[in-house]
Amino acid sequence: MSKPKPRALVLTKDGLHYRRAVFINGLKTIGFETKDHISDPGPQDVLVIWNRSFRGAEDAERFERHGARVIVAENGYMGKGWLGGNWYSLAFGHHAGVGHWNVGGPERWDNLKVDLKPWRMNGTENIILGQRGIGERGLKSPEGWAEATQARLGGRVRKHPGRNGNVATLEEDLTHATSVVTWASSAALQALLHGVPVWYEMPGWIGAAAARPIAEFGGEPLRDDAARLAMFRRLAWSMWQIDEIDNGTAFQQLFGYST
Repeated sequence: MSKPKPRALVLTKDGLHYRRAVFINGLKTIGFETKDHISDPGPQDVLVIWNRSFRGAEDAERFERHGARVIVAENGYMGKGWLGGNWYSLAFGHHAGVGHWNVGGPERWDNLKVDLKPWRMNGTENIILGQRGIGERGLKSPEGWAEATQARLGGRVRKHPGRNGNVATLEEDLTHATSVVTWASSAALQALLHGVPVWYEMPGWIGAAAARPIAEFGGEPLRDDAARLAMFRRLAWSMWQIDEIDNGTAFQQLFGYST
């Protein structure tokens, strides 16, 4: 008697942004049977959701209670269109670095040939990166976080472009930055690329190894080349181009080349 195929339920939406068909294709390629509904999930099965908020959290908890795995998808940590690509982040369990994924060697990041700028040693302002406050309960930025942080630490709030329409580009906003403060954001990762030190507040944030927590604000920010490079090399294995999802490469790596 042949062993039944593992099953996959993909709950990302149809359409150009969420690309449900691409996720389905990739999972089929590595041996999953995709379903429109799974009422009895087991340890061999997998659920794919977009972020872990609202209905997605309920479905994730149902699958996990039965020992099944949950893949949380989101826009790429460095930005969906970074380097002219079409990037998505994938991890088991959670987003923003709190989940887990199979980390390979340094070659994935190194092959991107990304220039890490020298650390900023001067500047005239500390910039607090505003966020939209959407996502998983317990991980998303608290309501009014940027303004409350400004009241505690001083500095200038950069409004989130997704909520505030036309604002200066991040690179323009970093011109006079001595450091940036984030809850957990792609903009802070971009700041690290530009050599601007980062303070963060969300426990487990994916960029934490190359930054310092807000609780230590007032001391010297972290400027550690080795820590920054190691963080980006790890991050690279959680972020995939759309064609790598479609052809199964992303899922092969995520599952450790085995379902």
